[in-house]
Amino acid sequence: MRRYDHLADIEAFVATAEHGALSRAAMALGTSPSMISRAIARLEQRLGAQLLRRTTRRMSLTEAGRQYLERAQAAFALIAEAERDVQGHDGPLAGTVRISAPTSYGHHRLPMRLRAFRDAHPGVELHLEIGNRNVDLVAEGFDVAIRGGELPDSGLVAHRLEDAAFCLVASPDHLQRKGMPADIAGLAAHDSIGFVLPS
Repeated sequence: MRRYDHLADIEAFVATAEHGALSRAAMALGTSPSMISRAIARLEQRLGAQLLRRTTRRMSLTEAGRQYLERAQAAFALIAEAERDVQGHDGPLAGTVRISAPTSYGHHRLPMRLRAFRDAHPGVELHLEIGNRNVDLVAEGFDVAIRGGELPDSGLVAHRLEDAAFCLVASPDHLQRKGMPADIAGLAAHDSIGFVLPS
């Protein structure tokens, strides 16, 4: 039986106490408020003690929660120190990063970026899944997902990679046969290959 399989629940509790809200803790850990809430509930059940007082407007630590927070923060600080000692303060990046990328970007735009990253960080192993399925980063264990367009308000941290416009193209032969459309409505008279995202 694993003795410390609840460390993720402790991390959720510490993040909530430090950030003062489930939503902010979820954003910091790249998950959802409901997942944070369930993690804290599991931890409280494991300990047999209430750690947080929660109302619709505010949240505060119980006395047991305050004592547990201090010990948990000290324990995580020791783990971080041990990792720094092993890795070295200025050592190279190492580990595995799982990436989900859409088909067109993954085949045409991403390779040059990944090549530059690998050259700079050869100790990092990249696992790339290319497809147009919207993955669940937390549940499926992805570290990064690359997406185009407007992103839903998921609480995940997003960074813009680039602005890339879609464009409509036609062969000279097609335009000679069908003519140049004057506006969007004129496209109805043309043969086209349309791409529809699964979502």
